[in-house]
Amino acid sequence: MIPNLVVPILNRYDLLDRMIASIDYPVRDLLIIDNGGELTSISAGPWVENLHVLTMPSNLGVAGSWNLGIKSFPHDNRWTIASNDITFMPGQLEVISRAPKNELTLMGNFPYWHIFTIGEEVVEKVGLASERFYPAYFEDNDWYGRIKNAGFPIRYLEIHVKHDNSSTIRSDPRLQEANQRTFTKNQALYEAKMRDQDYTESPWSLATRRWNEWLPPR
Repeated sequence: MIPNLVVPILNRYDLLDRMIASIDYPVRDLLIIDNGGELTSISAGPWVENLHVLTMPSNLGVAGSWNLGIKSFPHDNRWTIASNDITFMPGQLEVISRAPKNELTLMGNFPYWHIFTIGEEVVEKVGLASERFYPAYFEDNDWYGRIKNAGFPIRYLEIHVKHDNSSTIRSDPRLQEANQRTFTKNQALYEAKMRDQDYTESPWSLATRRWNEWLPPR
């Protein structure tokens, strides 16, 4: 059994339904983090023991959603996090279930982070994803570098999924325009950290959170 499956979503709820329908291996807790606040109904399917939906008053962003998923199940020894725009091919969740507690396990093909598992020993030593990167992009590069610097194994599994890459941004011209601005800022932050060999989590910034907002507050 997979202890938990954390799925953040901002829009394209139809793809979330498709992803859940492809689950074919026992999942104890499925956590949907609804950053768009528009999820009206959802069915977990026969393989999910417990379904949880958290409706956010504003978009937590990628790193914030990942971290909330980890914090929601603090006694688990690993956390599995997936994008809403993937579809699991038969038997692939069982492969993912074997991920150990002392590694970062990524997909074997690009984009590597659209389903991943991170173990408790990694989080305990390295910390959470940096929410300084908001709302999306370069939080994965930063976490990868910190995990590698700490000496933890990084495993690539041949996990086969169907993936509608960048479906969130492609679905809304406003998000595409906003991402052009925030992508550049997040990239500059990441490159500065690498130049300084800064492998800390980096503190959450209220100013960054406000400036990088993709859409007006709800």
